[in-house]
Amino acid sequence: MASLKDVAREANVSIATVSRVLRDDKTLSVAESTRKRVLHSAKKLNYLSLTDKKKSSILSKDKKSIGLIVFCSRDYEYEDEYFTGLRVGIEAECAHLNLNISTVVRQGQNLLEESSLNDLHGVIVVGKVSPETVREIYERFNRVVFVDESPNPEIFDSVTSNFYGATSQLMKHLISLGHKEIGFIGGKETIHSTSSPLELDDMDNVEKLRFLPYKKIMNNLGYYDEEHVYFGEWSTDTGYQLMKQAISKGNLPTSFVIASDPLAIGAIRALHESGINCPDDVSIVSFNDIEIAKFINPSLTTAKVFTEQMGKSAVKLLKERMEGREIAAKIIHPCQVEIRESSGIVSRESLTV
Repeated sequence: MASLKDVAREANVSIATVSRVLRDDKTLSVAESTRKRVLHSAKKLNYLSLTDKKKSSILSKDKKSIGLIVFCSRDYEYEDEYFTGLRVGIEAECAHLNLNISTVVRQGQNLLEESSLNDLHGVIVVGKVSPETVREIYERFNRVVFVDESPNPEIFDSVTSNFYGATSQLMKHLISLGHKEIGFIGGKETIHSTSSPLELDDMDNVEKLRFLPYKKIMNNLGYYDEEHVYFGEWSTDTGYQLMKQAISKGNLPTSFVIASDPLAIGAIRALHESGINCPDDVSIVSFNDIEIAKFINPSLTTAKVFTEQMGKSAVKLLKERMEGREIAAKIIHPCQVEIRESSGIVSRESLTV
């Protein structure tokens, strides 16, 4: 069966656009010609959207209803392919297992006031949440699966990706190319509560799954330098601004580990504007392998994250809970490093702009 990504490629639009067109999202502003092209591509590839699957399935009294709690805004979900992929995987597996997503609660909505969450058979939580929020959710639902977060794996089911291992692979790749001066650009940790996100600024509370293995390896080799470490928001503009900051310092590292593809794309733009060649002057590696990663110049060396499979695994774990499993389970999906043009052999000692 064709996937959402196949339809997006055929229609020459983003996965998010395909998802919203097929769900008949009334908030989507898109040309009618684009909407028709997406529908035509879906029909041509025999892709059955979630809405069609719901219509064609036989609704019975035994059909289970689940809730989806997403700790990011609707706009951010559509902008970030990571969260879009999670959502697509969850929806696809729910349709396959004849589960109904009857309720979606987003960041900023009060859980305790959501009467629509009553009488659900289970809940999937997407995003990093505070311990207080974990307790609040668990008090209402004893069948909960966390995605992109793993609070107390002895109690809760969870699905994550092996960012720690992927970072180690990317570091090994850079070191094999002769790099010793390796910088890091990452995002601040944001822990969500049911009322508001809590952004944590100090170095102890940055996103750790990528930063800690980087720091450990650099320390073990005697190369770590905090002057080459930068944190900000998870956006392309932030990647651009942080790389500009690094360039302005002078003595630029020969390579950077960057915590997401959007951050990396912004960083490469900053290098280009300053006349710094990637990878001849500065090599870049990153994470996610979003659709555009292989098409930018240079194409990104990046660790592919299987977000759709993460979403599917979460639904499978929830179904097992519904069927009586009592022992907690944690699934850690591997990442797949894609070596492309943005990383190369060290060709300089130092660079001052």
